[in-house]
Amino acid sequence: MAGTAQNNLRSAFVAETTAGTIPGTPGFSTSHDPILMKATTEVYEQTSLTVGGARAGVGIKSLPVTGTISGALVYGVLDDLWASLLQGSWASNVLKDAKTASTFTIENRITAGAGGTNTMMRYRGVQPPGGKLTLASNSEVQYSLDLVGMGSDDATTTALTGATYTDPTNAVPLTSGIDVGAITMAGYTPGGFQSAEIDFIFDGRTPQQSVSGLDTGGTTIGAFRPKITAKAYVDASFAAIYTAARAAHTAFAVAFAIGSVSGSKYTIQFPKCHFGSGDIDLSGTDLLQDIELLPIYDSTSGATVTMTRAVA
Repeated sequence: MAGTAQNNLRSAFVAETTAGTIPGTPGFSTSHDPILMKATTEVYEQTSLTVGGARAGVGIKSLPVTGTISGALVYGVLDDLWASLLQGSWASNVLKDAKTASTFTIENRITAGAGGTNTMMRYRGVQPPGGKLTLASNSEVQYSLDLVGMGSDDATTTALTGATYTDPTNAVPLTSGIDVGAITMAGYTPGGFQSAEIDFIFDGRTPQQSVSGLDTGGTTIGAFRPKITAKAYVDASFAAIYTAARAAHTAFAVAFAIGSVSGSKYTIQFPKCHFGSGDIDLSGTDLLQDIELLPIYDSTSGATVTMTRAVA
């Protein structure tokens, strides 16, 4: 028996004009990383005294669409998905969190062995309800996005009429070494960072269940409440952060510079942040400061986070 390896998978996505509807003659973008989608049947089991309490029948209750995509961040490849996550749109290479949903059709093509039949599984109305960016020393810049969809289609060997597939032109991963510039905290100068994680949290961003049919009605917008956690080496400046985190303090801006090639860099800025904590970790060889940052809405920029691409 010949099995199928993951490298025979083609994952691709295309923006939808109407949420939950596959575009006509879609122009798909393929992905470096597998988009791990599934539509797992949830069933209702009917037991019956007529058969001694055994299972007498099974019905389909729902068919929720969920998934994930993760890997090393490559500049420009997933910009459309970042916009969908933040419910905003790129304008002059600037993206802010907003309240406008954008959805995608995801297609996974599986080739059953060398020269085998191509079978497609398609998932509609997909968007990320949350995600993370992780910067860890001596590693790639890692990203992960959770995914949720409105519905899915049966597996098919029939290709979509007029569909095209474009591979990403960039395949160079960003690293947490030369590709991470300054991580700045206005008014504070922490020691060097061992790691940092941006968690894009949306509270209440969940599928809208529908009485009729297996598709959902969409995904609730949700409330954007991101959180940043970091580990900084303890140096002479640690006390200022430690003290500020223990009392009320003035909000300050936090910015991440990611990328080392001019024109292919990101800047992620949170215009206003408060410390959640600044405790000292005494358990390891190096003393580290565990910094928690809680971004808040900034009325001047009209956003909680601003992501800029194509930075020189």
